[in-house]
Amino acid sequence: MPLDGISTHLLAHELNEALHDARIDKIYQPSRFDVFFIVRAKNGNNKLLLSCDPQSPRVQLTEYMRENPQMPPNFCMLLRKHLQGSRIISISCPHYERIIEISLSVTDELHDTSTKRLIIEMMGRYSNIIFLNSENRIIDALVHVDSSTSRVREIMPARIYEAPPVQGKIAPDDALSMVNKGELPILSDSMHRPLAKALLDSLLGFSPLLANDICFQSKNDPRCAISSLSDSQKDALLSVCRNILSSICDLKARPTVFYIDGEPKDWHALSLQDAGISRNSDTISEAMDTVQHFSDQRAGFEAKRRSIRAILTNAFNHASKKLSIHETDLRETRNAEKLKLEGELVLAYQYLIKPDDTELTIPDYPDFGQSTTLSLEPGMTPSEQGQLYLKRYRKEISRRESAQRFIETEKDEVAYLDSLLKAVDAASEPDDLSAIEYEIRTSLVSDKENTSRNTDSRQVYHPGKSKSGKVSSRNLRQAAKAAQSKKNKNTTAKKAEDPSLPRKYTVDGGFEVLSGRNNIQNDNLTFHVASKDDLWFHAKNIPGTHVILRTYGKAPSDKAITEAASIAAYYSRSNKPFANEMTESKTEYDVRVEIDYCPVSHVKKIPKAKPGMVIYEEYSTLLVSAKLPRSQEKTQ
Repeated sequence: MPLDGISTHLLAHELNEALHDARIDKIYQPSRFDVFFIVRAKNGNNKLLLSCDPQSPRVQLTEYMRENPQMPPNFCMLLRKHLQGSRIISISCPHYERIIEISLSVTDELHDTSTKRLIIEMMGRYSNIIFLNSENRIIDALVHVDSSTSRVREIMPARIYEAPPVQGKIAPDDALSMVNKGELPILSDSMHRPLAKALLDSLLGFSPLLANDICFQSKNDPRCAISSLSDSQKDALLSVCRNILSSICDLKARPTVFYIDGEPKDWHALSLQDAGISRNSDTISEAMDTVQHFSDQRAGFEAKRRSIRAILTNAFNHASKKLSIHETDLRETRNAEKLKLEGELVLAYQYLIKPDDTELTIPDYPDFGQSTTLSLEPGMTPSEQGQLYLKRYRKEISRRESAQRFIETEKDEVAYLDSLLKAVDAASEPDDLSAIEYEIRTSLVSDKENTSRNTDSRQVYHPGKSKSGKVSSRNLRQAAKAAQSKKNKNTTAKKAEDPSLPRKYTVDGGFEVLSGRNNIQNDNLTFHVASKDDLWFHAKNIPGTHVILRTYGKAPSDKAITEAASIAAYYSRSNKPFANEMTESKTEYDVRVEIDYCPVSHVKKIPKAKPGMVIYEEYSTLLVSAKLPRSQEKTQ
C-alpha cells in the first residue's frame, strides 16, 4: 500500500476530525505489531488500529477485529495502565512525514491531568509505536532500538525522543507557491534527472505512485529529463501539479481504491488516474480497510493452503517411500527360487563338504551343465548349511508375498494423496480448503474406525503408520467398543462439521450444475444427489472434481453441455491463483482440456476404493476451455 507522506497528512486530518475529544475505553494487542483502541467518539464506538507491521504499517479506523491472546503483552498492559480512560486531544502528521502523532489528555490516580503522546512511525522495517510523557521522554516503545542497532537514533525507555532527520525537500505549501509563480517545484540538483525521479526527490511526502501519476496526467514521459521538456509540456506539468498541490494544501482528500483483475490492489488519499480501475471510498480508513482486508484474507488463504499442502506432502512422500520399498522388495526377490535350488544342492552334495570349508564347488550344475561354487558359513554342519539356504528362501518368499500384498494398497494411497494435492493447488476459495481439510480429518477418523473393527490381527494402514506389529484381540474389542460409542454420541456433531456445500452454477437453458469441493462431496453428488439421467463430467486422465448437470428429464442444449464441461475443466487445473468471494470476477485461462461425460447411470464406484475414485463407460469426450459460466449462482 502506498502510505506516503501525503496520504498520512490527509489521514491525520481525517482521524482528527472523527476522533477529537474521543475517549479510549479499551486497549488490545492481538499481535506483535498491532494495537487496537476501542474509542468512544461523538459518532459512536470506533476501532482504531495502530500498526507498525514492517510489511504494512498504518493507522486507521477499521471494521475488523482480531482474536486477542489470553495474556496481554507487556506493552499492551503499559498502555492500559496509562491511557485507558484518557481522551484524544489531537491527531496530527508533522512535516508531511510518515508519522502520526496522537496527543492524549491523561488523568492519573491523584486526578492530576497531564498530556502524553503516542508516536506511530510508519517507515517500513523501521516502523515503531513510541509512548512519550509530557517531558518528551520515552516511557516505552513497541520495538526497542539500542546503540547496537542504531548509533544515530536510540528508541529506549527514559531517552529523550528525537524525531527522524528532516529530508530537505520542498513542502507542498511551498511547492504550490512556486507553481503559482510559474516555477517548477523541483530542486536545483534534480533538474537533470528523469521527471518522475526529480518530483520524488524534490517534493516532501510524495511517493513513486504519485510522481508517476503526475507524469501520466500531464502526458509527459517519466523517464524524460526536465531540461528537455518543451514549454507546452512544462505548462501541462504545472497545471497538474497545481491541481494536486491545491487538493493537498486544502485538505481535500479523495480516497480511492484501485482494482487490478477485479482485486483491490492499492489505495491512495487522492484520485489517481494511472493506478488501475478506481473506485471512490467515503474515507481514507475505508479505502485502507478494503485493500488490507483483502490482503489479509489472501495471506490467510495461502497460509492455510501451505499448511494443508505440507501435511499432504509429508503423507505423500511417506506413502511413496513405502511404495518404493515394496517395489524394491518385489524386484529383489524375483530370484528367490534360486536359493531353494542352492539349498537342495548343498543337501545333495553335503558329503563333499569338509570341516571349516567356506565354499562348495558342485560339478555338473543341473541348469547350466557346468560347475558352480556356493558360499558356506564356517562352524556349521553340512545339514545346517543346506537348511540355512532354505531358510533364506522362505524369508525371501515371505518378503515377496508381503510386498505383493501391500503394493496395490500403496499405489491407491499415492494416487489418492496426489489427487488431494492437486485439489489443494486448484483451490480458489476458502471453502475449497475447508472441504479438503474436512476430508483429510474424516479419512483419518474412518481409518481408525476400520482398524478397530478389523477382526484380523493385521491393521488397516494409512500414511504415517507403521506396518509392523500386531494388535491383541482384547485391545481390538476395547477400541471397537470405544469407537462405536463415540460414533453414536457424535453422529449429529459429525454431520454439522461439513464446512461447505457443493458449488452451484446455472448454465444455458436454466439447467443447474453442481461441482464437488472434495472427494467426499464428489461421491455424494454422483451416487446420492444425482439421478440416473443427469450428466456426469470429469477431466480425462487427470485429477479433478465431479460435475453434475441436473437435467430433470429434459434434454440439455449443446451449449449447456459445453458450459458444464468447462466448469469441470476449470476445477481440474492445479495452477490457478487465489480468487476471493469479494471479487466480482475470477481469473480465466485460455486452456483447453479434454472432458469425458456420460449419464450418471454409467458411473460405478470402485469397490473398497478411496472416495471420488470411480469407473465409467460409454462416454463422450469434449475439448473445452477451462472457464466458468458468466452468470454464476452463489453457493448456498
